[in-house]
Amino acid sequence: AAGDATSLDLIREGGNRVGQVIAGLVSFFNPGLVVIGGGVTGLGHTLLASVRTQVYRQSLPLATGNLPIVLGELGPQAGVIGAARLISDHLFSPA
Repeated sequence: AAGDATSLDLIREGGNRVGQVIAGLVSFFNPGLVVIGGGVTGLGHTLLASVRTQVYRQSLPLATGNLPIVLGELGPQAGVIGAARLISDHLFSPA
């Protein structure tokens, strides 16, 4: 957040690597939305820009034509909230 050049370079490099992996997944699954969640959302739009660049560059154009890539809103609690949701769905599902 303070603009440290080394930190920004590391965030961009991480975003590039994550974006490369997501690009393969996007080409294979053709999702309608990609949400990046968890603790990495604190890295903000610097990370998001790097991820988007790689995904749009490496994925099939048909898969990325109208593909939003956004940061999740749950922050570091995303995993816990998701796990609780899975458990509640399992416990309260009709038998």
